[in-house]
Amino acid sequence: MKKQAGYSIVLTAGLLLCATPLAADDLPAETPYVETMPEGPRDHWVALGDLNPLGSPDTRVVLFDADKGEMLGLLSTGYWSGLSYFPRGRSDIVTLETYFEKGTRGKRTDYAVIYDGKTLLPLHEIEIPPRRMTALTQTRMADLTDDGRFLAVTNFTPAQSVSIVDLAEHRFVGEVATPGCGQIYPVSARSFGILCGDGSLRIMTLDDAGQVATQAEGEPFFDAFKDPVLVPAARWGAAWLFVSMDGMIHEVAAENDVAKLRATWSLITDRERKDRWRTGGVQPLAIHEATSKLYALMRQGGPETYEEPAEEVWVYDLKTHAKIDTIPLTNLTLAINVSRDDKPLLNAAALKTVVPYWSLALVSILGNKFADFDVVKPALDIYDAHTGHHLRTIDHAANFATSVTQP
Repeated sequence: MKKQAGYSIVLTAGLLLCATPLAADDLPAETPYVETMPEGPRDHWVALGDLNPLGSPDTRVVLFDADKGEMLGLLSTGYWSGLSYFPRGRSDIVTLETYFEKGTRGKRTDYAVIYDGKTLLPLHEIEIPPRRMTALTQTRMADLTDDGRFLAVTNFTPAQSVSIVDLAEHRFVGEVATPGCGQIYPVSARSFGILCGDGSLRIMTLDDAGQVATQAEGEPFFDAFKDPVLVPAARWGAAWLFVSMDGMIHEVAAENDVAKLRATWSLITDRERKDRWRTGGVQPLAIHEATSKLYALMRQGGPETYEEPAEEVWVYDLKTHAKIDTIPLTNLTLAINVSRDDKPLLNAAALKTVVPYWSLALVSILGNKFADFDVVKPALDIYDAHTGHHLRTIDHAANFATSVTQP
């Protein structure tokens, strides 16, 4: 019986193999094509920076339609990237990418890459010095001048410098030494600030060729030893709002290309500070300029938890500095962004709990076998920024999202 069954299996497999070519001949030929991004307003499009720890050579930018809860497209951005930049008035997307000659080793090459915003195909690769700073969860390592002409990139070897890229002429302009200063904070069409270790913001202004025309030192606005500020600041017009470890907001504005402290005020009351409330996440601040509202990710914990996920968003009136709302978050959140339109959305890079936290006790029982279970999964949560109402969650949005930006 076993021998007969074996013959039957062989015969069946032979018939299937013979039939396969005939079926393939009947299939219509496929014509390759390139899908394009949807037409229309992009007010509620969202770009998630995905560090993809499951595959470091393949960090990504993932684009979503927050209204529909749908993924639109994906850019593969090489090693240690995931950040994207959107020149004003254009549909292009700019990324910074790093590659190694032999995959994970060998000669390193860095690029500023310009992608077509409709097809997501690369248009231009501009080679830059292979020393761009890759602080993985930081969002101020580079940025565009307000006119979209130049890209400024922080370098760190540990010597600090800034690379300038001309996006209109698709060329590397040059590198400027900036000892003790780094990170990029645009303030006007051709000017940007860099944060310095003495607690000041230095303003650099470029000429039409992208060369540094002037550098203006600012007065220190914080004490780096007593209460340092966090790098991921939020922009409000000509000012940048920096939050300190102790919850103090420093409003620094560029006036005549010189950075000046405009105001200092506290996010938290003495009672809240006693209850250990502080900002959380890696992109903790967002601003809606039309309504002059500041949104801050908040959590409870010690100083060492300042980058851990947050459980609430506190909303402030920037004109009065008063807290006007509290938004409980559906999921713990690492980064937030608010759309700029008159019906703003609060977009949150979140960690959705798949297994209840109490089940972590299984670790002590299952040991390494527990690694087969997913405790949390990255997601994109969408809220009404006016009411705080949770509108939807986009599951499986990334492998590890640490930044939220918009076109």
